Parts: sequence; structure tokens; C-alpha cells
Amino acid sequence: MSSIVAAQRTTASTDAKRAPMHGRLQAFRRRAVAWLVRRALPGASNRVPPGELPRAGIQRILVCRPNHRLGNTLMVTPLLAELEARFPGAEVDVLGSGGATRGVFAGYASIGEFFLLERRALRHPIATVNTLRRLRSKRYDLVIDAASGSSSGRLAAGMAQARFQVSVEGTPDAPVHFAARPVHALRVALGDTSGVTPPLDLRLSDAERAKGAERLARVLNAAQGSDAPVMAIFPNATGAKRQDTAWWQAFLGALFARIGERRVVELVAADGISRLDNAYPTYFTSDPRKLAAFIDAAGSYISADCGVMHLAAATQATTIGLFSRTDPKRYAPYGHGNAGVTCEDGCPERTAARVAALLGG
Repeated sequence: MSSIVAAQRTTASTDAKRAPMHGRLQAFRRRAVAWLVRRALPGASNRVPPGELPRAGIQRILVCRPNHRLGNTLMVTPLLAELEARFPGAEVDVLGSGGATRGVFAGYASIGEFFLLERRALRHPIATVNTLRRLRSKRYDLVIDAASGSSSGRLAAGMAQARFQVSVEGTPDAPVHFAARPVHALRVALGDTSGVTPPLDLRLSDAERAKGAERLARVLNAAQGSDAPVMAIFPNATGAKRQDTAWWQAFLGALFARIGERRVVELVAADGISRLDNAYPTYFTSDPRKLAAFIDAAGSYISADCGVMHLAAATQATTIGLFSRTDPKRYAPYGHGNAGVTCEDGCPERTAARVAALLGG
């Protein structure tokens, strides 16, 4: 028995050593790629000075946001709305990453072609080169590097053949929230920073909303509950952002004591496993637009900071994000009526009191 325990301790120690080493290796890779990008693209000659982007003659636009995370992709939708308002006759191509990219932008009529990179592009050199070669074959009037600090985005924007380039990186007086930064960069280039930034918006169709309402009614009818208001929750997140079952039970109990009864529907993660031991009706879909329509029909949503939180914010549902590790000033669910709540002290009751105050309880 002692030998088994010793072996387990050795394995745990080895795993503990590997974790920081893996993190250091990833950091080294990022620094190496950033250095190569700076060497290859020391300065974009087509970068637009403030106020000098023309308002006419912009027909072909490329938006670069090669990130596989759902939330980061959704935070580009305000830029798409701004581009359609500023250049209503233009076509917008998107360089992105991840299978959800097409679905996120499906509601935007201005979308032209997608250039999608693999999640780890450097591990798929042939596919990456082919995608960038296709990108390089087209000519644009405007390319927008829509992320700050992204070496891959800067590289792609620099490779694109475009008359003008706008970049979030280095734009003066950039807003704190990541969803507002690309819109601000475009407005700076146009010389007009007035107006409210558009919200996150999937632009669900009436048909999608109706289907979402049908699915919600089916789930609730099967549960045969009351007619109290509905609340969708997603008690899952990555790493330290995830709270356990006991935390969620205590949080919901304290919240409903303040705001009254709610019919809760748990949105189930990709692994298909309930995080609350199936205590509430559940809903699962791998389609982000179907999930968004379901949340839209529910009308209210609560979760930790995650991609599904941003998906909910891109609907008409009131969205509350719970923040314990990340900065709500940068990542809170963006849009009117939505909010981020800090729960860094880990107390579910205090977190419930903050959420109840936002919901009028």
C-alpha cells in the first residue's frame, strides 16, 4: 500500500511540475510568434491615421479576428453592425477560427466569404497556408484587425491586400470593454467617435425565435411546473471560474428568497452532463443559434463568465454574468440591461444579493 501511495505522490508531483512548464512553453511560443510578426511586419504602411478613412469608395472589407473562443467571436458583432451602418453597400469577409463563426454572423446580410483557420493554426501548416493564400488572392478597400495583442490577427491583416488598414492595437483612448474597441477604432479612423456602441447581436430571425419558444414550452410542459417567470442558467465554466453544485444550490436558494420563485432551466454543457444533478429541467443543443433562441425565449439568464454568457447577451434576454477571476469591465455581458457581478469572495449569498438588486428584488 505504501508503494502505491508513494507512486501516486510521485505522479502528482510530476503533473504539478508539468503544468507550469507547459504554461511557460506556451508563453514562449506566443512571444516567439509575436517577435516574428514584428520582424515580418514592422509597420503597416496602409494604416489609416485618425480621421483619414474615406466615407465613400469602401466596398470590400475584411475583418480579422482569428480566435476560436465563442465569446471573442461574438464580441465582433458590434463591429459588423457598425460597418453596415457606415458602409451599407459594402461586403464584409471574415477571417476567423472555430466552427461557430458561421453561425454567429449568419444574421448579417453584408457577410461575404469566410476564411477559417484551425484552432491551433501552427499545427496545421498546410491548411493554414492554403487559407492565407486564398486570403492573399483577394483585394480589399479596408482591412480591420479587430483584436488588441493578437499576433495572428496582425499577421493576417498585414498579409491582406488592402488600400486601408484599421487596427485596435495602438488606437488612442480605447474603451475598456473588448466589444467596444473595434467600433471605437473604426470611428477614430473616420474622425467621428460619437454615438453609442451597438450591442452584441446575433440577429435571430422571427422563425428562430418562434422555434426557441416552442422548445422552451416543450421543456417546461414536461416538467409540469408553475407559471412563474423563467430563468435559464448555465452552471459551467472553464477552470477556476466554475462553481460547484453546492455553491449553485445556495446561490439560487438565496436569490429566489429575494426575487421570488423562478422556473429554472439548466443549459447543459457539451459533455451532456448536468452540473446540478438534474435538479431542474435541462436543455441541450450543439447549435449556438438554437441555444440562443432558447435563451431568448426564457427572457433571463445567469452564468459565470463564459462563451454562452456572451451568446445570451447577443439575444434579448436579460443576462447576468458572475465574475470571480476575469475582469467584468472588459468581459461583462455587453448590451442594455445586462451586467457583470463580482463574486470574488466566493460567498453565494452575497452574490445572490447583488444579482437580486439588479433584477429588482
